[in-house]
Amino acid sequence: MKLKKLLLAGGAAAIVTASTAYASIIDRPFFQVLGVVVVWGADGIDGTDDAPVVSDFVLLTNATGTAGADLIAADGATVVTGTLLAIKDGVENVDGTTAAVNPITGGADNGTFTDGGTTGVLDAADTLTAFGIDAGSDATSGMVNEHKSSFYVASNAAFDIFAQSSAFVATGDFLTDGLTTSNISYAMALDVAGNDGLAYGANAQNPGTVPGVVNALNDIAVATKVFDGTQRTAATRGSLASQSVRFDNTYTLDDGTGLGYDLSMGAGTIQADVTFTVYVP
Repeated sequence: MKLKKLLLAGGAAAIVTASTAYASIIDRPFFQVLGVVVVWGADGIDGTDDAPVVSDFVLLTNATGTAGADLIAADGATVVTGTLLAIKDGVENVDGTTAAVNPITGGADNGTFTDGGTTGVLDAADTLTAFGIDAGSDATSGMVNEHKSSFYVASNAAFDIFAQSSAFVATGDFLTDGLTTSNISYAMALDVAGNDGLAYGANAQNPGTVPGVVNALNDIAVATKVFDGTQRTAATRGSLASQSVRFDNTYTLDDGTGLGYDLSMGAGTIQADVTFTVYVP
């Protein structure tokens, strides 16, 4: 009888021990940083010099080979290379600092040219002294300036840039002679650091390469990759500007030979829009 009572007591103790609960506290820190590309320049082609302005805040959350998700609905615009002046609709490369060049080249005496009107544009307010003509005298590239524009990019991840031309318009002889987007040459370059009124690039690195497959605007009739990203722009701790690099675009009016403008092309105007979009690599 005593043994039975002892065994029962031992079984009860085992049940109590098995059902004992232990209180716990669980913590789970979690951080997420998405791939981001910040694009800045001007906030529109309107001639009000409204720059610098961030016009794109792009998340690289979409599928590879597609445009990133831009949190800013409005489209921005480029600035004149080397300045923070917005490009202007219907005006050549006017930056307030770069003078128009002598339209006469190649001769022993090309005269003396003075850019007296709108800075950077050949117009009726400019002056040119009389010059001697010889077999080499020509009026070519100085008749029409290159169009040079830029935008700036800071990122924490690799990215691609695609470009597409649209809204082509020609007037005068350029229209009647059938000039097309193939007559507007195009080249992209990259500048890692500088100061255009706001210093950039002190904490940046070269984020990739330009494929070099685009020679004129007809090559980007559809969205085409013009920059192949391999790494982020941000190299060391810094601000958005100091972690930004500058993308430079150069456009030239050409007769199709690669030699630029010639008097045989006549007179008129020619323009097109080029849209740059950040893509997920």
